[in-house]
Amino acid sequence: MIAETIIAIATPRGEGGLGIVRLSGQGAVNIGRELFFSRPPLGSKPRYIHYGTLMDGKRELDQGLAWFLKSPRSFTGEDTVEISAHGSNAVLESVLHGAIAQGAVLAAPGEFTRRAFLNGRLDLAQAEAVVEIIRAGSRSTLADAYSLACGQLSALVDELKQILLSCISNLELGLDFPEEDNDEAGYNMIKPLLQQVLRKGESLIETFEGARRRQEGFAVCLLGRPNAGKSTLLNCLLGEDRAIVSNQPGTTRDVIEGRTLWCGESIRLIDTAGFHDTAHSVERMGVERARRTVAEADLALVVIDSCDAWSTAHAEMLAMVDGKPAVWVLNKSDLEGSADNLPQAIQAPKVRVSALLGEGMVELRNAAMGQLSSPRRPEGVAILRERHHDCLQTMVNSVSAAIRMIARHELAECIVVELHSGISSLAEILGEEVDEQVLDRIFAEFCIGK
Repeated sequence: MIAETIIAIATPRGEGGLGIVRLSGQGAVNIGRELFFSRPPLGSKPRYIHYGTLMDGKRELDQGLAWFLKSPRSFTGEDTVEISAHGSNAVLESVLHGAIAQGAVLAAPGEFTRRAFLNGRLDLAQAEAVVEIIRAGSRSTLADAYSLACGQLSALVDELKQILLSCISNLELGLDFPEEDNDEAGYNMIKPLLQQVLRKGESLIETFEGARRRQEGFAVCLLGRPNAGKSTLLNCLLGEDRAIVSNQPGTTRDVIEGRTLWCGESIRLIDTAGFHDTAHSVERMGVERARRTVAEADLALVVIDSCDAWSTAHAEMLAMVDGKPAVWVLNKSDLEGSADNLPQAIQAPKVRVSALLGEGMVELRNAAMGQLSSPRRPEGVAILRERHHDCLQTMVNSVSAAIRMIARHELAECIVVELHSGISSLAEILGEEVDEQVLDRIFAEFCIGK
């Protein structure tokens, strides 16, 4: 148990509404009673919400609520007091200074979660999930983070660790009784188990890139000829005037990006230069950037002026998106003479819209989301952090080496060394084997009050 009592304001000050003052440590109740007066006194009933008065010495500051969570049944595993007050700077600063005067110290970033980890309330993977939940910008990234917070990754990592420990036990049995020549039987027993660990480890590693892309937002690129209405469409989809719109062709010469949410998923909409042959050096650079952006995007929205006839430039854009998720957007459907001028051979979804009038946007978003791949989460888990990826990769390398050594009938002692290395990597994910410098780096990412 950490004796020092820490204090933090868990919601931003100066924004109105309510502020939460959080105290954790052995002196939390005594300090809380100096700040908050109620009958019955704060701390007399754990998990009971008290209505009372916030005090600055003998001066009343505000009316509010407070509650007490007794160790170890609190987030940090320590006695914890939380006081809810009006979120004015004057009230919260007075409470903060009052707590410090009573012996509390200001919490460092992430210190509440760090104490929860050190007191065994969370493992390190679950503690890191707190940051990911706070950062989550979409439904899928929130689902990824919440699965980590609930311990799904931790349970899977522990399962793999237990399998490797079982394999070591079988090998060490042969080392204890060498006269019985158990090596071959032991190898045959553990090889399928190691292959199982390898498959699960590799599957988890494969989730990292997809999870990273979901965190950053799906990249959706707008591709089209000059004056096809890409910039108008970008502004319409974003709900703001992000790109300059003009009747003059070639207005967009660089990549323009904006963010939005579609069906709860984070989307990076990227407008590119109009696709055409040009002798102008700056426009040519813009077209080359458009090519690269399309190649790297998760989805292409190919914007066509539905009043134009199919041309070689359109055919070239078709070749650019070959093999890539795409939606063909027939823009300017409100104008006379608009038509579906796309070849029947195009199998990608086609949506008629008027970016100027905002028509067809729901259909376009639905078609686009239908083309974006669903997140791959074997056993409902995806890894979000590079630290987890690197630890799993080290474990996979060790297990792969052990399997190769079994095939070559190498000494069991050497195989055991590799398996211990794999176990250490898994233990590092859970925080069972981690040094203070790693912890400092992890919890430095947190905000104060978490």
